[in-house]
Formats: sequence, structure tokens, C-alpha cells
Amino acid sequence: MLALLSYFAQLVFLLVVAYFALYVLLELRVLLISRKVERRKLTEYARLAGECEEPFHPPVSVLLPVCNEADVVERLIDAVCHLDYPSDALQILVLDDSSDATSRLAKAKVDHYAREGVSIRFIRRPKRTGFKAGNLVYGIQQSSGEFFAIFDADFIPPADFLQKTIPCFKDLKLGFLQTGIGYENQDASFLTRFQAMEMGHQQYVTVGLSEDGDMASLSGSSCVWRKTCVDALGGWNASTVTEDVDLGYRAQFGEWKYAYLRDVVSMSILPETISAFRIQRERWGRGLIHSGFKHVGQMLSQRMPMMKRLHAISVMFSSVLLASIHVLVMLSLPLTFLVHLDGPGIHWAALAFFVLVAIWALGNAFGARKGARLDDRRSIAHTLWDTYRYIAMFLPMAWYYFAGGVRALFGVYSEFHRTPKGKDAYRQLMPRINAVLLAGELFTFFYSLFATYVALDRGNYFLIPLNGTVCVGFGMVLRWAWQERRRMKPVPVIEKKRDSSFVGQQDAGN
Repeated sequence: MLALLSYFAQLVFLLVVAYFALYVLLELRVLLISRKVERRKLTEYARLAGECEEPFHPPVSVLLPVCNEADVVERLIDAVCHLDYPSDALQILVLDDSSDATSRLAKAKVDHYAREGVSIRFIRRPKRTGFKAGNLVYGIQQSSGEFFAIFDADFIPPADFLQKTIPCFKDLKLGFLQTGIGYENQDASFLTRFQAMEMGHQQYVTVGLSEDGDMASLSGSSCVWRKTCVDALGGWNASTVTEDVDLGYRAQFGEWKYAYLRDVVSMSILPETISAFRIQRERWGRGLIHSGFKHVGQMLSQRMPMMKRLHAISVMFSSVLLASIHVLVMLSLPLTFLVHLDGPGIHWAALAFFVLVAIWALGNAFGARKGARLDDRRSIAHTLWDTYRYIAMFLPMAWYYFAGGVRALFGVYSEFHRTPKGKDAYRQLMPRINAVLLAGELFTFFYSLFATYVALDRGNYFLIPLNGTVCVGFGMVLRWAWQERRRMKPVPVIEKKRDSSFVGQQDAGN
């Protein structure tokens, strides 16, 4: 029986390592393409945006889905109302799903700009179902534009956003376009710096995917959609919590082109507390894993070159790969107990895994710094330590994605918890999943600590780097959780009874 368990653990380990190897090779290829694009600084659509010989100003509807975002909704409306675009071709729709002061603030701003002649409307749907997807579907029914520009509540688009993006749609096959995202508070803490780097890495990789014509997973904010494309696809689907990724996949399978303009940058805000971060990433993991399996059959049935198919698999199942890293962490103890790592097979597999991790870490950190536009000059020692902590943070993320994947497996597809942002986010009532994820952090930390002790005791040293890094990553998030709890003040909170239709309602942001 023990031998059977040992072989099973080794098989799972080898499968994860094999898929990780494929992922690393594909990512390195894309990073090289991104680097070439960065050196050239020109792509087909960037040229279209920069070389508009004659005016191209089709009607555009700007959709602003908001829900309980009182701290940021006014500045969003201010920014959008100052977009540089012909007023007779611009419509702004504030799609409000709020149950707090956001509605009052947004309505006052809309009335102010409407009196100044701006084509702006405040819209509340009669039945608030379907979360953000349902809000957008209702919004486009009230719209008049040929294109939809979408901004989440915490975004600030540049004034020339439409002038730089809409000319790209002269290509009639272009269905949607994504732009770059910057973060106002990326230097607030190491947690926000990590997020900025991780998202920067994704943006840098998307440059290469877009240039090579490969499938990509794009954001649902700071983007533009062609109305005929959205209509042809049936709009956003509320059955998943990553409705933006779902619609993007469907568009690409429908042979619509997409474009990515990294140099058109809207500013956003990152979660500053570990509770807000873990809730957000569990939701992302759940939605991305669900979307991957939901569309895998359609992807496999598409006719495409082998390289493009491999990139599609890599993009659609990167979240599964990240979740599987948590499986490796859980396997570290039984592997240490059941397998003597002096055996040639698992010995070389463990060595290959750590070599791959090192290669991936260097490439990821390079792309992350480029994508996040970090130009700070630090000492080599400081840079190495920050890079190690950056990589270590992917291990708690693996746990959040694993938890999200398990929930998706049991049919929890659409539960949507808004992501509170800002320094006071810890004061907001957190859903129960936050406590579950925190308990998992505590368990994983002490589990890996014990696995390290067992490895030292039994002389199986090859998995110690993994367990040690787990302790560093989970140690950081537990420290932040402790600091967050210390900031909480035991003040009485009186809550008004809320409409049940708002339970689990989403924000308009990420």
C-alpha cells in the first residue's frame, strides 16, 4: 500500500513538473517576442492609432459599472467627462448597482455634467441580477454607440484614451482592444508592489501574445469593444465571476481579432490589505479555472497551428498550473516520508523542477519589472531579496487558486464578493471565505515547517527549497494578516437591513 501511494505521489509530481516545463518554455518564447516589440516600439495597431490621416470618430458609449464605490466614483466620472472626443459622438452611462452613498454621489456628478451639456446618464436597473455581467448587459441595451469603452470604478483613463484606441477599429475584424494599466498605490507596501509586478508581467507577456497572434486573457476594464462583436457573442455571461475573460475567449474562438496597446495607460488602485487581496485572488482563480474548462472543448475543436494551440492551452490553464503548485506543497511531506530522493527518477525530477523555477523566476521578474515600469535603482542584494520575496508570494496565491478551483469543481461558479481597496478596507465586513483562506494559510505554513524538519531528519534535502520558500511566502501573508487584525478597533457596528438582491454583489473593479 505504501509503495502504491509512493508511486502515485511521484506520478503527480512528475506530471506537474512536465506541464510546468512546457509553460516555462512557452513563456520564454513570448517574453523574447515582447522584448523585440519593445525595442521596435511599433505594432500594426499602434501604427493605426498613431497615424490617423483623417478623422475617425464613430459613436462611442462609455460604460461605467459601479457598485458601492463611494470613495472613487466621483473622480471616475470627472475623468470620463473630460475625455477628448467629439461631444456629439460620445455617450456616458453610469450603471449604478449600489446600496450605499455611491448612488447619491454619482447622481449628483451626473446631474452636474448633464447641466453643462455632457451626454451622460445615471442608470439603475429595475432588477439587479447577474452581478457586473448583468449590469453591463442592461447598460448596452440603453446605449447608442457603435463601440463600448468600459472602465471599472477605481480606474482613471487618460484624456486621449479614445483618440488613441478608436482608430484601431478601422480594421473591421478587430473585435476588442485592451490597454495598459498602471497603479497609483503600487509603492504603498510590498503587497501592492508584488501585485503591480505580477500584473505588469501579465501585461508584458500580452504584448508578445498580441504581436504573435496568440490567444490571450484580457481584463474587463480600460478596454474597448465593438458592438457588433458583443452582439454576435450574446454579451457578457453572468454564470462566471470572470465574465471579461469568458467574453474574450468567445471572441477569439469566433475569429475576432484583438489588440493590445500597452502605451495607452489608465490608472487604477490595488488592494492594500491581505484580506482584500486573498478574496480577490480566490475569485479570480475560481473564475479562470472555470472558464478554462468551460471553453477547452471549443478550443480543441478550432483549427490552429500547433504552436498557437500550445499557447492557448498555456493561457487557459495557467491558473490550473498555479493551483497545482499547492498540490506539490501538499505532496512534499508524503514524498519525504515515502520516497528516498536518492532514487534516480524523483531525484532528477526535483532537480529539474528547481532549475525550471529559477529560469521562470528570472524571466518572470524581468517581465514584471518591465511591465510595471519599475525604474528604481536598488542594490543587488536588495533586488535579489525582493525578487525572492516576489517569487515566494506566488505560493500563497497557489493556495488561493487551489481553493477557488475546488469551489469551481463543486459548482460554485458565480458567487461574487467585491474587492475592497484602500487602507481602510480591513474595516469592511469580510465574507466567510476570507476566514477559510486564512485557516489554510496557517495550516500550510506549519505543514511546510514540519515537512522541512522531517526532510532534515531523514536526509531528503531536495524539497527543502520548496518548503522553505513556502514558509517565507506564507509567513509574509500571516504577518500582514496579524498587522491588519491589530489595526481593527472593537467599535460597535450597526448595519441596516439590505435588499437580498445585493448579497454577494460585486464591485465594478477587479
